[in-house]
Amino acid sequence: MDLFFPHGFRYPPDFRIPSLTGEEILRVGPVSYTNAHFTMLLVIAILGLVAFLATRNMRAVPSGMQNATELFVQSLDDFVVSIGGPNARRYLPLFGTLFLFILVSNWLSVVPLIGQVGILHSPTADYHINFAMALVAWVAYQTEGFRTLKLGYAKRWINFSGFKDGPFIGAIFVLVGFIELFSELFRMVTLTLRLWGNVLGGEIMLVVMAGLLFVPGLALPFVGLEVFIGLVQALVFALLVLMYFVLAVESHDEGGHEEAAHA
Repeated sequence: MDLFFPHGFRYPPDFRIPSLTGEEILRVGPVSYTNAHFTMLLVIAILGLVAFLATRNMRAVPSGMQNATELFVQSLDDFVVSIGGPNARRYLPLFGTLFLFILVSNWLSVVPLIGQVGILHSPTADYHINFAMALVAWVAYQTEGFRTLKLGYAKRWINFSGFKDGPFIGAIFVLVGFIELFSELFRMVTLTLRLWGNVLGGEIMLVVMAGLLFVPGLALPFVGLEVFIGLVQALVFALLVLMYFVLAVESHDEGGHEEAAHA
């Protein structure tokens, strides 16, 4: 039974639960273009515009947006160095790009109309885009591992050195290598689902709470919570990728340590 309240409120309220993935808005042959892809372009445009405005009149003594941007970049640089040491500074561009893109995408999920109209959908609420970012990061840090340690990097997965101490120890080394390889592949899944689940769950929570509380303003505390969670999830994703880079260039043997230090 539907119950009606003053001022047009209705019980049970109407909910429009966001879709689990982006919705197709254009198809060219086998290629599908979704509203998540369109919103992703908006995120890129926002970040590009901020970068342009901050750097169009570069001055030796920064002020305004240039000063704020340089302070933000310096903070990211200090954070990266504190986590991985001075050598980790080379990963700052990827770390910063992932963090900013995910952060803006997450915060878009709490903006009115995002996820509620057909052409707009938060990119990080689509697991396809999250998996693409995880895949790029995975390929990048695997490449960095091989670049730094050469073929010695594969010893963490394929290691028969234990057989010199007996078949039992050798079998354990092989099993550990298999587990390590599986965990490397599984990282892409965990990166994808952690981010996707939190963003999508936050969108659903906001829709449900706004419907149950009737008055949209009463849902503002939950909006603040989602803004905080969006920041945390962006930092967690980028931080894990940074840690994977740091771990990739670490060796498991003495010779590898010398080679990594030389690199």
